[in-house]
Amino acid sequence: MELDRYEEREKNKTTLKFRITFFFVFFLVAVFAVFIITSVLQTNTLTRYVCSQLALPTVRKALAEINPDSFERLANSGNPGDGYYIITQQRLYQIKQETNCQYLYTMAPREGTIYQYVIDGSGLPGSEGFSELGAEEDIGLWDKAVLATVETRTGQLGTIDQSEQWGATISAYEPILKKNGELVGFVACDIDATNVVAWVKTQVLWQLSIVLLLVVVGLTVYITLLKKVDQSFA
Repeated sequence: MELDRYEEREKNKTTLKFRITFFFVFFLVAVFAVFIITSVLQTNTLTRYVCSQLALPTVRKALAEINPDSFERLANSGNPGDGYYIITQQRLYQIKQETNCQYLYTMAPREGTIYQYVIDGSGLPGSEGFSELGAEEDIGLWDKAVLATVETRTGQLGTIDQSEQWGATISAYEPILKKNGELVGFVACDIDATNVVAWVKTQVLWQLSIVLLLVVVGLTVYITLLKKVDQSFA
C-alpha cells in the first residue's frame, strides 16, 4: 500500500513538472516568435515607407523622361554617340541631383537573364558609380523585385540590399513599356539605406534586450516552481 502511494506521488510529481516545463517552453517559443515577427514587420514597414516616399516618386519622374521606342533603339545599338543617350543621361543626372536618390539608372534585358545598363544618371561619364552603356550584369545578383518588375510589367519596391560596392540601399523599379505593352527595360532608383539599417539594428537590439529579460524572469519562475513541486512532494 505504501509503495502504491509512493508511486502515485511520484507520478503526480512528474506530471506536474512536465506541465510546468511544457508551459515554460511554450512561453519561450511565444516570446521569440513575437520578437521575430515584430522585427520583420517593422523592417518591411519602414522599407516600404522609405521606398514609397523617396524612391518611387523619383523613379516615376525619371520614367516620364524615357521614350520607349528611342530607348529600345539605343539598347539594341549600344551607340554612346546617340543624341538621345546623351540628353537623357544628363536629364536623369539632374533628377538624381534634385532628389535623395543615390543611384538612378535604366536597364534592359539581354539574352534572357543578363541585363545591360542603358542610361545611368548616377554620375557624369567617368565619375565613380557611372556605368558605361552596355555594361552587363547577371540578373541573379539583383533584388528579386527586378525580376518581378520584368515578369509582371508593374512597378515594384525592393528590400534592403547590402553590398561592399554599393553599401546599404533600398530600391524602386518601374517598367519601360511600349504602346503595345511590350517591356523594353526598366528604370530604377536606389536610396541610401544606411540610416534605415542603423535604426533597424537599434530596434532589434532593444527588443532583444526585452526578450532576454523575459527569458530570465521566465527561467526564474520556472526554477522556483520546480523547487516548490519538490518541496510539496517531499
